[in-house]
Amino acid sequence: MTQHTTTFFGYFFYRWFSCLFGTLLGLLVLLFQPIALAQLASNSASLTPLGAEKAGNAAKTIPEWMGGLSTPPAGFDASKGYVDPFAAEKPLFVIDQSNVDSHADKLPTGQVQLIKKYPKYKIPVYPSQRTATFSTSMLQAIQKEAPGISLTHNGLAVAGVKTSSVPFPQAKAGAEAIWNLLMRRPAQSLESHTASFISGPGVKPVPVSTSQTIAFAPAIGKEGTTHLFSLIGDVRRPSSLAGEALLVHDTLNFKEDARNAWVVNSGQRRVIRAPELSHAAPAGNSDSLRTVDDIYGFNGSPERFEWKLLGKKEMYIPYNNYRMSNKSLKYTDMVDDAFVKPELTRFELHRVYVLEGKLKPGMEHLYSRRVMYVDEDSWYVALMDQYDSKGELWRVKSLYLMQAYNAPGMYAAGEMQHDLNARKTIFSGFENEEPPTRFNVPVNSNDFTPGALRKMMR
Repeated sequence: MTQHTTTFFGYFFYRWFSCLFGTLLGLLVLLFQPIALAQLASNSASLTPLGAEKAGNAAKTIPEWMGGLSTPPAGFDASKGYVDPFAAEKPLFVIDQSNVDSHADKLPTGQVQLIKKYPKYKIPVYPSQRTATFSTSMLQAIQKEAPGISLTHNGLAVAGVKTSSVPFPQAKAGAEAIWNLLMRRPAQSLESHTASFISGPGVKPVPVSTSQTIAFAPAIGKEGTTHLFSLIGDVRRPSSLAGEALLVHDTLNFKEDARNAWVVNSGQRRVIRAPELSHAAPAGNSDSLRTVDDIYGFNGSPERFEWKLLGKKEMYIPYNNYRMSNKSLKYTDMVDDAFVKPELTRFELHRVYVLEGKLKPGMEHLYSRRVMYVDEDSWYVALMDQYDSKGELWRVKSLYLMQAYNAPGMYAAGEMQHDLNARKTIFSGFENEEPPTRFNVPVNSNDFTPGALRKMMR
């Protein structure tokens, strides 16, 4: 893969399902969520519309799901960033090198290793708040369509989808779970502006800013087809990359169809196809710190891995990270060497699905195994560990989840992937110095064509 064709993917495709900055109501608003959201029960009154357990845990450290947060607070101004409804809360405790072993049962291997290897890496644990929810229409579609949706082509395709964003709310197998990850989103369309940069010892962050519009099938009149989403966007900064652009169409049937992608090469000034933007290809301008298919947990065809749902457990994961969305923060002030400063992050105890992908015999990839920890309330990846060809832990990913109540839907205040060998981190999806994301923007199919991409050249 050429450097030109990989440059864009690391910035645009990240935003495809969800991506960034949400706000939430305050603790008071938590008590007054629309009853309709909480009562959109699945086939069982004990489950949420997305298949999560409504009840809290026996220890009372995980609360009952009461419908989530779905309405912006009074005075909300997206241009100023999201209001943190839990700003007054203090950490229950902080996990560091002195006590990590006593909390290791509720942390992925990768998080434990980061703490043990880097004295400055710490995990502040706050009271758990189950804020995740989506629009009433999306929740209704998930419940209505679930009985008629099925896997086909040995898990490489799904059939029966019209507008659902979570095809298997009560997933029983790994192949069903991975499709939930591929399809979940905060809204049917969005326009976002994000920045990515690399940091580590002696490495000064140099942000690359992009703008992108993403539309899922229902937003462009393609519901009920095999179309999953379309994405178009371009690089805005730095000037050396400005004008490079990308168009992607993804599918619900990777057996009979494939990802279609085009890029604008700023040097050649023409639109060219980019079929190589998939799987283990290095994501652009990431200093080879991540692959194309590990952006935002996982994307693209699941064909190279055998997926297994290992079960559910209680774990500390990044959640309600509103502090990180503050638009008064500068990117250079948010990181300390290779990590987001601990005082800006927030972890909570939540139930997660543990999803494992093992490389199939005869398939090629940089990773032999990847283990994802998926929020039960939203089907969003929160943490992930990735292993090299020798089976050794190599890359550790953290996605700083937060509920975008102006969508409403789960989002993220940013993503971090640390390479244990390179001792550097690629940060993605940060919006602090960018315009705010707009959800449910008006779009049509003509906005996502090679011709539309050509018009972006400048």
